[in-house]
Amino acid sequence: MKANQFFNKILDKWPVKVGCLIIAIALYLFHQSSLTEKKSFVLPVQVIEEGAVIHTGDSVSNVTVTVKANTEQVSSIHTNQLQAYISLNDISKNGEYTVPVKVNVAEEILSFDPFEIKVKPEYVKIRVENKDLKDVYIEPSIIGEPEHGYEITEIKVNPVTAEIMGPESIVENTKKIYTEKIDVTGLAKKETFRVNFRSINKLITVSDMEPVEVSVKIEPKQMERTFEDFEVFINGLNESFAIKDGTPVITFVLSGTVPVLENYTPAKRFVTLDLRHITETGEYELPLNYSVPSYLVLMEGAPTTIKVQIEKVEDFMKENEGGVAE
Repeated sequence: MKANQFFNKILDKWPVKVGCLIIAIALYLFHQSSLTEKKSFVLPVQVIEEGAVIHTGDSVSNVTVTVKANTEQVSSIHTNQLQAYISLNDISKNGEYTVPVKVNVAEEILSFDPFEIKVKPEYVKIRVENKDLKDVYIEPSIIGEPEHGYEITEIKVNPVTAEIMGPESIVENTKKIYTEKIDVTGLAKKETFRVNFRSINKLITVSDMEPVEVSVKIEPKQMERTFEDFEVFINGLNESFAIKDGTPVITFVLSGTVPVLENYTPAKRFVTLDLRHITETGEYELPLNYSVPSYLVLMEGAPTTIKVQIEKVEDFMKENEGGVAE
């Protein structure tokens, strides 16, 4: 009887009692809800690709992460305690995949109660290719011009090559990688630079990112310069003689460096003709003597001999005065 009376009491006006229970639960949930708060963060998505493939092209770069926790606790959560990522480590073939976005949560906020976390979007599409490795040449990026009269004669890079890694289709078509710009403006001697690599494709990475050594050898430019109608210096001609047509002139070409030869003026005795042994009038073909500085070169084609007509001084004077010698 007692059992029957107990159940009868429970079932008596049960719709009202169930309604009260639902209201009580709703009030409890509303109360709990009033004690929690949401906070949203926009986080960059890290791509973990430590396996056989690497992503190509663009993928979702940011996601929105929403956390729900006790009102007091949620205010203490900061961006650096959350990390959004996708992992490609389990993928082994080329193709397009839909992968879940996961969130790493710092240990100090995992103990929050209540604690709820949601990410949007939950999945992203990403295209991947198999990784490839290759050694490529390092190309120094030289800009500017050396000092006037100087030129780059040699460039050496140490090391000569570097190993790159990336999607196989991109690695296959990459023939060289470049250094950061090296400015040689105004240089007039050999210089050595330590420079980093310049990024040419965000999907290509260099295995060893240490700076490379680039030696730039700069030397004076070579040039040739022509000297026309240069007077030959006459050495030792007897005072009673004269050269019929006056002091002879010649043309010659010198070779040397631009800084030296560009403004060079040959000395008065640069080319000499020795007439000390002349004792009679007449026509002579005699050797020319050049005094060429060690830093210059007399080019082929310069006259080595010259013809001169030697006559008496009085005859020379008459000719130049318009008279006729007997």
